[in-house]
Amino acid sequence: MGLRPEAGQLKIAVGVVAPEGVGNDAQMSAFSVVCYTLGMTSVRRLAGLAAVGAAGLALTRSSASPEPPKHAAALAAVAPRNHEGTAEAERGLEPALGVRGTPAEGVDLADAREPVYTSAILRSRAHAQERILGRDQGTEDAWGHTVPARRVALDEGQVPPPVNGNALGSFVPVENEPSLAHFQAALAALSTHPEQKNKVRIAAYGASHTQADIYTSYLRYYLQERFGNGGPGFMPLGMERGWSQHDFPVRSHNFHVEYVTSKGPPPHGRFGLSGSAAVSKPNAWVRVEPRDGRDPDLAASQYRLYYAAEPEGAEISVSVDGEPAQSLPTRADSVEARSSLFERPLGWHSVEVRSLGNAPSRLFGLSIERMQPGLVIDTLGIRGTRAATLLLWDPALWEEPLRQRDPDLVILAYGTNETTDGNQPIEEYASSLEQVLARVRQILPQASCLLVGPGDFPKAQGDGWVTRPRLLEIIAEQRRQAPRFGCGFWDAYRFMGGAGSMAEWARSSPRLGASDHIHLTPRGYVRMGMSLGDALLRAYDAQRVPRDARVTVQRAPEGAGSGVSAAAGAGSDSL
Repeated sequence: MGLRPEAGQLKIAVGVVAPEGVGNDAQMSAFSVVCYTLGMTSVRRLAGLAAVGAAGLALTRSSASPEPPKHAAALAAVAPRNHEGTAEAERGLEPALGVRGTPAEGVDLADAREPVYTSAILRSRAHAQERILGRDQGTEDAWGHTVPARRVALDEGQVPPPVNGNALGSFVPVENEPSLAHFQAALAALSTHPEQKNKVRIAAYGASHTQADIYTSYLRYYLQERFGNGGPGFMPLGMERGWSQHDFPVRSHNFHVEYVTSKGPPPHGRFGLSGSAAVSKPNAWVRVEPRDGRDPDLAASQYRLYYAAEPEGAEISVSVDGEPAQSLPTRADSVEARSSLFERPLGWHSVEVRSLGNAPSRLFGLSIERMQPGLVIDTLGIRGTRAATLLLWDPALWEEPLRQRDPDLVILAYGTNETTDGNQPIEEYASSLEQVLARVRQILPQASCLLVGPGDFPKAQGDGWVTRPRLLEIIAEQRRQAPRFGCGFWDAYRFMGGAGSMAEWARSSPRLGASDHIHLTPRGYVRMGMSLGDALLRAYDAQRVPRDARVTVQRAPEGAGSGVSAAAGAGSDSL
């Protein structure tokens, strides 16, 4: 398609990030709904990584993978930590599992619906907690034991003393667990035949709980340590994505973000894969780069830009490492979704997008991955949204990218905001949820599907808090509809402890619930990710882990450690 001289241009510069020092503490500013600041101890670094050269980036929309870089051996340490360099480890094999992808001998397939642990699984859970909460600040240790309250900060002066927040939350299995069969088969294929199944993908949709990207980041760290690091996944441009922005900060100027902000229909539905779009103004720019150019977990080699072609769209030019720009046409007679793939050797790279003209450009996001086999989670949450919001997105811009991503598991975590829609009959909510599930099934008929129900969301009454009746109706409707569309259901309300649990989570020490009694603290979201991760892999591990390789874990009762003073200098998770 020819270029139009009056169209603006967008310039993308891709380069190598020079290593720079990072202290022991880093801070993240969470999005406006959650509003917290979290101190984090940096994870272990692997020394001796060679510098990545400034080789040119192969720009293609559908090209063969390049040859492995000459410095690949220097980055061989970019592997799950508990795999220790074995051939099976490179495929994500846990030592206790024996032959991957097939049930181990002597395993009872009618196993009780309890989580399955090995020492390696417990270490992976501990490492994932550490990546978010900091070293020795998890809710459970590497042996699966609840961390006593004395090892974390307590809110002083509460009478009676609060319960130990680390002991809150329980394991809840996935209802209609066979609905996860496709996802679990994909994990087995990735483990046994990575040359045929290079990636296992999860698309996680939801509202502010998901946009915070903390429970999903726990899942990302945990599953990638077990099955291989496929990269951080899709990064919306302009839309805050919570925790993952800590690993890959997205900085922008003169872009405005469009997404559905209410239940009413938007002026258009041109929002792309995540339901949001970054639309440029003159002199706009956006930059994505890893926080730490020495952290092997943040190295990547594949970058795919997602954007719209439309009648009024600008031209996009791509500059690689400061080389002359290459133009990509973004004009079309009708609106359509497009993407362009950039590949380069595994390393730490910076991607910058600049608008050089006055015509607007509509960007949806940038996926960041690796060519090596592994697992990828796309966090696609938007604060304030409802499941029915998906019905307002332009099918041409949402459905094709979703098919292209081809997730093996789709998570739909909605329900909290719908609980406030008191004027909406529950029958109307049920009808909209049915349409959403039908649309997802039409796009991805083979993928596993999981509805994550809302947690406890009480309302103030007198001096206390009471459960909203509509919350229970929402949960019941999700539970009813999930199996009708071949989906599983995970009950976050039950996980938290049911009626009154949010008040206890908000009062616990360390705190797991936010003071607004809607959201969780980072520690609370990690607890949610831990239980959900255990539930997603329960049947998979039950079929593959021999009984003599399993570890029995007895968590402490909820009140364990309550009232014990904090050690001097401990950090706090309070909002």
